Amino acid sequence: MADLTLDEARKEVAALRDKLDDWANAYYTNDTPEVEDNVYDKNYNRLVELEQEFPQLVSQDSITQKVGGQIDNQFAKVNHEIPMLSMGDVFSKEELQQFDDRVQKQVGHEVAYNVELKIDGLSIALEYTNGKLTRASTRGNGQVGEDVTPNARYIADIPQTLPEKLTTEVRGECYMGKEPFAKLNAERDEKGETTFANPRNAASGSLRQLDASITKHRHLSTFIYTWVNPPAEITSQHQAIEKMTQLGFHTNQTGRRIAKMSDIFAFIDEYTAKRNSLDYGIDGIVLKVDDLDLQQELGNTVKVPRWEIAYKFPPEEQETVVHEIKWTVGRTGVVTPTAIMDPVQLAGTTVSHAVLHNADLLQQKDVRIGDTVMLHKAGDIIPEISEVVLAKRPKDAQPYPIPTTCPSCGEKLIHLKDEVALRCVNPSCPAQIEEGITHFASRPAMNIDGLGPKIVRQLIKNDLVHNVADLYHLNASDLAKLDHFKDKSISNLLNAINNSKRNSVELLLTGLGIDHVGAKAARLIAQKFKNMAKIMAADVQDVAAIDTIGMTIAESLTTYFAQDEVVDLVNELKNSGLNMDYLGAGPEETESIPDNYFKDKTVVLTGTLAHYTRSEFTKKLQSLGAKVTSSVSGKTDYVIYGQDAGSKYSKAQKLGVPLLTEEEAIAQVK
Repeated sequence: MADLTLDEARKEVAALRDKLDDWANAYYTNDTPEVEDNVYDKNYNRLVELEQEFPQLVSQDSITQKVGGQIDNQFAKVNHEIPMLSMGDVFSKEELQQFDDRVQKQVGHEVAYNVELKIDGLSIALEYTNGKLTRASTRGNGQVGEDVTPNARYIADIPQTLPEKLTTEVRGECYMGKEPFAKLNAERDEKGETTFANPRNAASGSLRQLDASITKHRHLSTFIYTWVNPPAEITSQHQAIEKMTQLGFHTNQTGRRIAKMSDIFAFIDEYTAKRNSLDYGIDGIVLKVDDLDLQQELGNTVKVPRWEIAYKFPPEEQETVVHEIKWTVGRTGVVTPTAIMDPVQLAGTTVSHAVLHNADLLQQKDVRIGDTVMLHKAGDIIPEISEVVLAKRPKDAQPYPIPTTCPSCGEKLIHLKDEVALRCVNPSCPAQIEEGITHFASRPAMNIDGLGPKIVRQLIKNDLVHNVADLYHLNASDLAKLDHFKDKSISNLLNAINNSKRNSVELLLTGLGIDHVGAKAARLIAQKFKNMAKIMAADVQDVAAIDTIGMTIAESLTTYFAQDEVVDLVNELKNSGLNMDYLGAGPEETESIPDNYFKDKTVVLTGTLAHYTRSEFTKKLQSLGAKVTSSVSGKTDYVIYGQDAGSKYSKAQKLGVPLLTEEEAIAQVK
């Protein structure tokens, strides 16, 4: 550390912030973790070290000074008057003892803690006025969250009315139990939909739904553990839990008031052993100074309270034997080794596979067929081989050969410059086609509901699709060839495919699966260039000049669109009727739009319009800063209707959403 120059530190800090921001946004906002917890923690702690060593590099936009992820513009924003801070965390009993030492030193005497389980879910705040639930919100970035009130009304253990007419706020964790999670994933798997990686992602994705009826069927639960503004007679955390329980909140009854660290360590050992037998997920233990006055005295840093800490469980390990190493091909052609092992119970699930990520890591760990290995779940999610037990290695075990040809298509594998990954660059590789179509249909991309990996596999097996453009040529007789596909399934999938044609171009750009071009980059590029033709013709320097894009993404984008087969693919998609324009104004653009009747409003169009096509009027409304959606909900501000308006008109009447004729709407946009 001391050998780093300021300039070197500045470069490393910038790189770490970029990575951590992307990972945090994927985890908190998109519910799709991209790395294991230990990888995130290692990079985060490195950034903290650098900022401590070079305090002149600390800035307010650093992730070390912020909480959580970005705010999804699809939800109304909620300003948290008292910020929803995250918790500091430690990974050993020694660090926990150091926390206790710091607390005692600051207050000048021994303290008692309320020791609670750390529930693996997402934070939720509930506000009540005169005893009635008036608002529910997520943590968001700690200062501003998302309004999820309609969804919270469908969570059975959230009281809608309190027995006392209190105006107050409580906070806790929204989670999905293990049984509902298993059932949900089984249902999604049966439908060919992508399954959730873990209950925490499932809970977040279920609570943050624009359609509250989806939340209703996801069987979410809560544990409430914080009273933001308790009555004066409540002087401790354990009293607050007791009173909140009496008021009807679902609280976790395993917590204990403990004064001795030895007893706290015993509590940790007890629940380390019990965690897999619980019907909900926990990933640690939380210590909170029990006395509320002492909490106030200890205060907060910019990001975390000084009066509480989370102890994170170490990964559980099991011993097993490797029987096979299988190589698979991803959508970008990266070939990844996976160890196939004797099944073992690990962190509550049966595990028989562990991804080894790349050939270099396989050689570094020197995993061989027949090896006994120690297996753990990184972040309690991803199975990972931590070490080889060399004392148990068979005498005839040989280093595993690295393949030179693609396991799917047989083409030669290559190493691209500055990459550790082996890669197949054959655009006709069957495995890449399958992964590419699955990605194209996924929620962050074209969001074709019901088109998951199993269905894609069947489509390819039946020789019905060879690329994403073929999806738009499918008909009912084609889909009738698929297993378990009846009239309703066929109709639903064809409708979903057809509806995706109207997506804004950034979703198409995401769906094409261009290296390094994720959803965020695609949106920024689409905002800049406005349509696919200009994106495809863009100069690498113009793309790189977009804020946060940079040269790596720019080169990848321009190289991709320089290929003749890509140009042909985009033209085929265009000829199939896919929208090629950017339809939505981003936050930066809406700020500059003058105030008008439709700015920042959610609008739905229904019926046959007389003066505009649906696409023309959509673009007109979006140019005024409106968000045009396809379904009516309690969050819809206006429904604009033409002739033969159907179910959307009826639903708007039922929900009390204001209705405008086409002529009334036109009068407002002139």
